[in-house]
Amino acid sequence: MAASAGTIVFMGLKSKRIYSIDVYIPDAVATLLTFNAAGLAAATSPDSYRVPEDCVLMDITTATAPSAVGAALKVNSGVVNGGTFRWADRLNTLSTRAKFNVPIRQGDFVSLLQH
Repeated sequence: MAASAGTIVFMGLKSKRIYSIDVYIPDAVATLLTFNAAGLAAATSPDSYRVPEDCVLMDITTATAPSAVGAALKVNSGVVNGGTFRWADRLNTLSTRAKFNVPIRQGDFVSLLQH
């Protein structure tokens, strides 16, 4: 397999604004995804995203699953209970994929660690 691209989607609780953030998904276990809010994410993009307002993490998608089985959602370096998922369940072609409903506070740093 090879590295792939994906998207993480947040919704602002007050503004109802949708934040669609591009992610780069390395093809290796124990790696952090990288984020770019302004365009295509690359291996050199930041490995965390700072949430601009109180949000709900709604969705994480990818076009193809990397070799890693899944990832764990981390907020401010701590793993979020209920934030672990498998890449096979997050393919953007799956209309039945479950939506996340993880609240994240303004200013928190979000990262994803593959396993």
